[in-house]
Amino acid sequence: MKKISVIIIGLIILVFLGSSSYYANDNSLNDSVLRLHVIANSDSINDQALKIAVKNEVVELLRTEFAEQQNVEQARQLAVDNIPRIQRLAEKVIESQGYNYPVQVKVGEYMFPTKSYGNLVFPQGEYQALRIIIGDGEGKNWWCVLFPPLCMVSDSDKGLSFEKEQEAQVSFKCLELLPKGVRLKLSSH
Repeated sequence: MKKISVIIIGLIILVFLGSSSYYANDNSLNDSVLRLHVIANSDSINDQALKIAVKNEVVELLRTEFAEQQNVEQARQLAVDNIPRIQRLAEKVIESQGYNYPVQVKVGEYMFPTKSYGNLVFPQGEYQALRIIIGDGEGKNWWCVLFPPLCMVSDSDKGLSFEKEQEAQVSFKCLELLPKGVRLKLSSH
């Protein structure tokens, strides 16, 4: 019965959107989300793996707290308040992996290219972000959306997953929080 409810909700969304994508060209998107941006020391395999290890621990640390935020201002303040905690965690992960890279943790406005998170597409532009720079920060980077908490329900390789009922419920709640300016790509499979 619950799977049928998820399917029905999905169909309602499809009918509501009326096409294969949702897009409202509005700059308010840039002011309505908080992104997470982790930049590796270099593009070496080890530094890229280290970046993912730091990202995983930071997302796990923030998972519950960001899911409870009601607006981007609260989320941004939570990120600012947690900079020392995030810094210590990143340093601990780096040290546990046998490296001694310095870490910079900042909250600010940064330029991002167009990025797809599974079915969601965020246009290029400047966005508020919690940025973690490992070492020289010369490597490929990883990013997601902390608020609404999209990286809390998926990873960028998998996209939003509706395989489990709980994920579907959280994902639909996240969709309710999405501001104008984000596109929703609906796949045919």
